[in-house]
Amino acid sequence: MNALFLGLSLMAAAPGLKGPAKGDPPPIEGTWKLVEWLQGGNPVDYWDGLTVEFTNDGKRLCRESPDSVDERSYKLIPEGKPAAIDLIRPSGGPMPTIHPCIYKIEDDTLVISVGVPEGERPKSFEPKADGVRMVMTYKRVKK
Repeated sequence: MNALFLGLSLMAAAPGLKGPAKGDPPPIEGTWKLVEWLQGGNPVDYWDGLTVEFTNDGKRLCRESPDSVDERSYKLIPEGKPAAIDLIRPSGGPMPTIHPCIYKIEDDTLVISVGVPEGERPKSFEPKADGVRMVMTYKRVKK
């Protein structure tokens, strides 16, 4: 009986789950639908259902067509301003291709500025800026 009261009192005193700390970017985990893809400032054609799911274990599940899901990975580097992410893709060779990127999340919008593979990380979200290969904008998919 005492153990029950102790357990209940510990549960009542335990802090609740919190969102990201002040100044930290919101979590990227979840499914995002591509709504705009710019390369060199020009729109790129893509399948209207293109989504990417970021899992909490570093996997990216990319659905680029109705019958295709590619498993890739990512690594968050959220300490910088803006927050950084490496998008990692199998290359077919012994080493994966790493795309250095920056990202921002505002409400339900994710914007990723992708740099040249194995190059410098972009410093801007402007699609025509130096070092920016492409800018991709996603909307969070509601469950």
